[in-house]
Amino acid sequence: MDLRRQKCLVLGGFGLVGMAVCRKLSEEGVSEIIVSSLKETEAESACQILKAEHPEIKFTPEWGDIFVREEFKGYFRGDLLADPERRITFIHDIFDPLTKELCNKITLYRQIVDHKPYAVIDCVNTATGIAYQDVYQQSEKVLSGLDSLRGGTIKEGFEKQVEDLIASISAPQLVRHITTLHQGLIDGGCRGYLKVGTTGTGGMGLNIPYTHSENRPSRVLLTKNALGGSQTLLLFLMGRTPLQQEDGSIRDIFVKEIKPATAIAWKGVVAGEIRKRGQNYPRYDMLPANALEIGKTVKTCEESGAWIAKGDTLKSVYIDTGENGIFSEGEFTAITEVGQMEFVTPEEIAQYVIWELSGGNSGHDVIGALDAAVMEPTYRAGVLRQVALDKLRQKMNAEKGLDESVAFELLGPPRLTKLLHEANLIRHAFRTMRPASIVSPEKMADKVQAVIEADAKLRSAILSVGVPILLSDGKKYLRGPRILIPTHAVNEEFEITEESLDSWCEKGWIDLRPGNMKRWQGWFNELIEQKDNRMKVLVGDELDTSSRYDFDENYFDPDSEINPGKMVGWIFINVDKGKRTKR
Repeated sequence: MDLRRQKCLVLGGFGLVGMAVCRKLSEEGVSEIIVSSLKETEAESACQILKAEHPEIKFTPEWGDIFVREEFKGYFRGDLLADPERRITFIHDIFDPLTKELCNKITLYRQIVDHKPYAVIDCVNTATGIAYQDVYQQSEKVLSGLDSLRGGTIKEGFEKQVEDLIASISAPQLVRHITTLHQGLIDGGCRGYLKVGTTGTGGMGLNIPYTHSENRPSRVLLTKNALGGSQTLLLFLMGRTPLQQEDGSIRDIFVKEIKPATAIAWKGVVAGEIRKRGQNYPRYDMLPANALEIGKTVKTCEESGAWIAKGDTLKSVYIDTGENGIFSEGEFTAITEVGQMEFVTPEEIAQYVIWELSGGNSGHDVIGALDAAVMEPTYRAGVLRQVALDKLRQKMNAEKGLDESVAFELLGPPRLTKLLHEANLIRHAFRTMRPASIVSPEKMADKVQAVIEADAKLRSAILSVGVPILLSDGKKYLRGPRILIPTHAVNEEFEITEESLDSWCEKGWIDLRPGNMKRWQGWFNELIEQKDNRMKVLVGDELDTSSRYDFDENYFDPDSEINPGKMVGWIFINVDKGKRTKR
């Protein structure tokens, strides 16, 4: 892929790796780089530096927390969660269903869609940002509050502690981030996404002897590691997901990840004030003459004591590793020692990024490595599939009094069960596709409903697994004691409207209305037309019998008995666009 004259969005562009990537992209002759950073001043500063180095290229600053909605993008996470209204909105943005309306509010989505880059290069340390909200500390606060509640008292601020805990749960935040990103890549017309990820431990194992707490290994650090791995697997899935445009067309997008398993350094060697998370270290001293006696308890925080405030802050020489923090000479020496994290330079990472974006092979794309390493479908299993299907049918014919083997609602979602049973009901009513396709939708609905009315065993098999049956008039329905759709964690009663009923039928109700029968007829007609067209494809005077097609012309024979499983597989691939893209 030629990067010349392309537009690229670099997330985390002010950071150590981000700036190196921007410089390498500039050398490749891109037309524009959108430099996104957490702070506005960072983004503008990065653009000024890069513009001075490459005046022929356009650099556009973007800023803000990409994980939250635009109206919150300038808040630090603590300040965001300190306000009750903002906090509850933040929580709902994570846990509510992802709608187009919600997507349009999220900073990440807006940056992608507004600029429509050729590729997005993500240098944000996502795992760190999410994991270090410290769900363990928040859990301890809530558990302490629950103990008080059981004792008959409510701790002050308990409601906030519960909401803070919900807001710190990491997996839903990562899932929401990936799904928002995916939608942004679709709507932004992007060609590719490349992540510079993390192992979480700088390439070291559970025996890592430092970072982030007194525990070894640190729970918080391992949560970061877990999220780094989870993100990789979510990107693995995203790379196997064809992107469906609003016009229904399908296009592929390349998804790659470079994952340094070492420390990354460095940005500069600096003499100055020592700061941690933006805060300096005020200097204190305590005279040996004022030493404290060892008692039975010690407080980790005291407002006053025998120490002396010196009135200035800690200052020294340090090595700046960008978003990974600053290290003293001693710290840097220790972690880069042979046998510890050691380190890689950001320029080396950036070179791998460019090779992958340009269509080359750096040997360091972990998504490609996973594609190569995972076990895919096998030839043997493909041969034995028909053996298993034949045995299922033989057993069904041999046993008497059993329910039909259509759908048990064990695989889920209910839509699978709904479609399988609808196809089976149509099979009972018409046997094959062709007669079902030529009657009126109303006649088809009446005939399928007649099957439901006459066959109590078939009807019971549907209702017993929690799938309701909406009758052809759209005004009456059949159900058992439990229904799967709609569903909610708390609510058990739902208002029925025309819109909600349509949604439930789409997700998991058997729908005998003429409108749904017309949709089935459309699918049947498409398959009939496909068969007819295939019979016209000739090689010379003979029918095309090459390996061009996945299925031969008789696989979906409209004059053979409807096979519900085969039919629903076709729907998932061709209607729901759920086809496997790699095997």
